[in-house]
Amino acid sequence: MPSTQHILFVTKKMVMGGAERHLMQILPALKARGFAVELFVLERGGELESELVKAGITISGPLRHSSRARHLFATASELYLRIRAVRPDILHFFLPEPYLIGAIAGIAAGHRTMIMSRRSLAHYQQRHPWLGRMERFLHRRMTVLLGNSQAVVDELVAEAEDRRKIGLIHNGVTVGQLADEGTRAEQRAVLGLPADAFVMVIVANLFHYKGHADLLDALGMIASQLPQPWRLMVVGRDEGEGAQLRVKAERLGIATHILWLGERRDVQDVLAAADASLLVSHQEGFSNALIEAMGQGLPVIATAVGGNVDAIVDGECGLLVGPQDSVALAAAILEIATRPQHRQALGLAARERVLRLFSQEACVGRYERLYRGLSARLNSPVQIVIDGKYLDVSEKN
Repeated sequence: MPSTQHILFVTKKMVMGGAERHLMQILPALKARGFAVELFVLERGGELESELVKAGITISGPLRHSSRARHLFATASELYLRIRAVRPDILHFFLPEPYLIGAIAGIAAGHRTMIMSRRSLAHYQQRHPWLGRMERFLHRRMTVLLGNSQAVVDELVAEAEDRRKIGLIHNGVTVGQLADEGTRAEQRAVLGLPADAFVMVIVANLFHYKGHADLLDALGMIASQLPQPWRLMVVGRDEGEGAQLRVKAERLGIATHILWLGERRDVQDVLAAADASLLVSHQEGFSNALIEAMGQGLPVIATAVGGNVDAIVDGECGLLVGPQDSVALAAAILEIATRPQHRQALGLAARERVLRLFSQEACVGRYERLYRGLSARLNSPVQIVIDGKYLDVSEKN
């Protein structure tokens, strides 16, 4: 029986976001596999914390009572002390700010085994070039750099210039039973949807880069050609785009077709009411929302960016279109909307692809192989296989 490994994960704040939902799934699963799992957050008070606590996960980190700069300094100090106190076997950072603060604290504490997980393409470095330079410096001190899509991995290879410690672990989701007609009808009634409507759903927080405006433009072009009645359910936290998106929908004459559902904890129930799912981001790491919809047997129309290309085989289990191309998006929506048998075939193929490649079991298994391999390297250099790629995590790294 392998000895218990203590892993201290570091992330920002446990709110409803992709990285946070990913941690919500993998931390309890890793604990169940015998790891001592702990989470440090840069700011306490996220709405997802309570569920992790119920699952037996220890959470530490400060509440915010001061300016951002003072809070981050206090956070780095608290994390340094936590590392020194618990001496975890592995430090694992998720998201850019936790990487920056966590790596500095880890280095100061003399910690040697550190992992960085990047969850999106590095467009943020264009706005903050200093952050890109700092990350490149810190990459040299990491034991492993992980991406969640091939596009992210390619960026990390270019930045770190060392393939030996870069790996790919796709997200994984729990795939439940397909909703039957009774469940579908029940959820439509709860949401106030016509029983015979063609219903689309987009699950994405309302950031500009998530492409909601492009989707509204596309729907405005084809509103009269879609099966009547039709609806679009918009699920996600408003990050400042909501008001202008509503104005846009009014201007395009489609406002009565759109349900603004906000942030939801019952996304699986919402998906059960839909005929098709959309993800039209300008950039993407690897979307949980996308593979969750696929796992529910929904055909997905997505932009050909980031991990969307890893998840969807165009024309086989969904449709890919260019980013910010509302004309192509409109054509893809019409194809899905007007060909119900084709729509069903794409959805079933999508579900099979998720079951085969993107299940939570497969995802957690890859993390387990990585962590066990890092433990083994203490005795001798080893290579760890993750998603068919080798990581050379010999002691010299």
